[in-house]
Amino acid sequence: MILKAYPDYNKKGFDINAPCPVWRWPNMIIHNKTKSAYYPEHTGPLTVKFVIKGFQHFKTKEKEFVLGAGNYLILNQGQKYSAMINSETEVEALEIFFRPEFAEQVLSSLIVPEDKLLENPEIISELPVRFIERIQKQDIMLTTSIMKFRMASENNVDDEDWFEDEYFTFLKNMLVLHRKVNEQIANISSSKLSTKFEIFRRLNLAKEFLDDSFSNEIKVEDAAKIACLSLFHFIRTFKNTYGDTPKQYIIKKRLSKASGLLMHTDLSVTQICFEIGFNSLSTFSWLFKQKFGLYPEELRNSYQSFLIRFKNLKPEKQKF
Repeated sequence: MILKAYPDYNKKGFDINAPCPVWRWPNMIIHNKTKSAYYPEHTGPLTVKFVIKGFQHFKTKEKEFVLGAGNYLILNQGQKYSAMINSETEVEALEIFFRPEFAEQVLSSLIVPEDKLLENPEIISELPVRFIERIQKQDIMLTTSIMKFRMASENNVDDEDWFEDEYFTFLKNMLVLHRKVNEQIANISSSKLSTKFEIFRRLNLAKEFLDDSFSNEIKVEDAAKIACLSLFHFIRTFKNTYGDTPKQYIIKKRLSKASGLLMHTDLSVTQICFEIGFNSLSTFSWLFKQKFGLYPEELRNSYQSFLIRFKNLKPEKQKF
């Protein structure tokens, strides 16, 4: 099922939490091409949001998301949120909705032994399918499916069997892509899966804060407060989950940005040092040498020499 706009929630008797009288939330796609659209706060199913052109806004109780082209956003079953498009130019957005328990059926097909599936084809995994709700970069596997769905919408395809196969493939790829996240969640010390998931959600909020603010003078305590965890619990859990302490993570982000500025700008080493958040030039140079094996100025000179040699390369004449 493909809708070319949000359902009319002002229609008499319409239930914003269950737009389909039969399925409540069926497997379906909403393909919006518009400058303005709004769907009020509602409890939705597992949904994956894509924007092909422009920006779309989503708001949950915890956070607001601005989704642009090249990225996607997952909202879990049971999440309450509103959706809005408000632009001077046309926005093209594509949202995939999965009916309740469909994700668990797909997961079962991946983890339940085949003999068990033969005995009971309708078996559903007891593990709930939960994703971290954050904006992420598209993967080629997902982009391929999105282009298929878009073409199906453009050509008014109504073959439900084809759609069911594509929904299955899409969700299977989603689960495979997010296996690394599940491995990170497994590293969190807790006997309850729900607690692991909640701690990881909090850690991810703090990690996003570090990603956005690493060039500023920030304290690890600030990130711990965002995660609503005690300082030492936060440091220990962050290290177990991501492989680095928060401080190490900040330093790596700063040094990575510094390498790009050294190679692609004319800023002095001192300017770059303070631009990325260091207060000491000697500390910056020493840490940079530890990570890249070269001091900052040496990396810049090496890269510039490479560019000169590359520009002076002349193609050899082919001999016949």
